[in-house]
Amino acid sequence: MTDNILTQSLKDITDQEISINKFIGTQNKEDFYKKAAHRRDDHYLFIFQKKGRSTIVIDFKEVELIESMVLCVLPGQIHYGIAADNNTEAWLITLDTNFVEEDYRRIFDDYYFQNTPVALSGLESASLNDCIELMASIAQNRRQLNFMPQVMYSLISTGIGMFASAYRRQENKDASLSRTHLLTQQFKRLLLQQFKTHKTTSAYATLLNITPAYLNDAVKQTTGFTVSFWIQQTIIVEAKRLLYATNASVKEIAWQLGFTDHAYFTRYFSNAEGQPPLQFRHNCRK
Repeated sequence: MTDNILTQSLKDITDQEISINKFIGTQNKEDFYKKAAHRRDDHYLFIFQKKGRSTIVIDFKEVELIESMVLCVLPGQIHYGIAADNNTEAWLITLDTNFVEEDYRRIFDDYYFQNTPVALSGLESASLNDCIELMASIAQNRRQLNFMPQVMYSLISTGIGMFASAYRRQENKDASLSRTHLLTQQFKRLLLQQFKTHKTTSAYATLLNITPAYLNDAVKQTTGFTVSFWIQQTIIVEAKRLLYATNASVKEIAWQLGFTDHAYFTRYFSNAEGQPPLQFRHNCRK
C-alpha cells in the first residue's frame, strides 16, 4: 500500500528546471489559489512577496505575509492560498530539489515545523527582486540569449541563497548555535525521515547516541516543547494530509503511518485534535 496523495511534479508545470511567475493581486488571484489545493509537490515553492498582504495555508495552518517577506514551502507540504489584497505583488518560484544546495536545504528544513515567513529590509527586498527579474528574463528569452546553462544555475543559486540568508538570519535570532540547538536540529531531521518507524523519545535518543533525558531536555530548552510533542505533531500533520487529500480509509492511513492497530490510531488522533479522523476529513473538506 502506498501514499496516494496526488503529487505534482515540476515537469507538469514547465519543461525547464525552474518556473518563475509573477503574482499580482488584481490580475491572477484565482489562478494561484485553485491550482495548489488537494496535492503535494515534489519540488520547492519559494514565495517572495514584494508588498501587500496575503494569507496561505500550509499543512492546515494559516500563514500571513505582510509587506516584504519570503517564505519557503517544502516538498511534501500541502498548501493553497486563501486571501490576498489587491495591492499584493509577489514572485512564485518553483524549483526542482536538485537545484537547492544541501547547505540551503538544511536551513529550510529547520523551519519545516514552523512555516514562518521572514521579513526583508528594503535593500534585501530590492536585491532579491533584481535577481529574480533577471532570472525570469533569461528563462523567458532563453532561446534568443543562448547562454550556457551554468549562467542560469548560478543565478538560481544566488536567488535561493538570498532566501536561505534571510532564514539563517532569523535562525540566529531565535537561538544561538549551541550544543542543544544543534542537537535539536539533528533530532528534527531524523524525525522527518523516521516518524513512520520510530515513535518514542528513547528510539531517537538511541539513534543520536545520547540518553532520552538529555535529548528531551535539549529539545525542550530549544523549542519549548518535548520530544513526544514533536513526534505527535509530525504524525498528525501527515495524517491530516492523507485524510484531506485522499479517500483512503482510516485503517489504511493508520497502516501507512506505522500503526498496526487502527483503533489505537483513531484514539491517538482524537486525543491530539479533539475530533476523530473522519470528522476532521468532513470538516476540512467543507
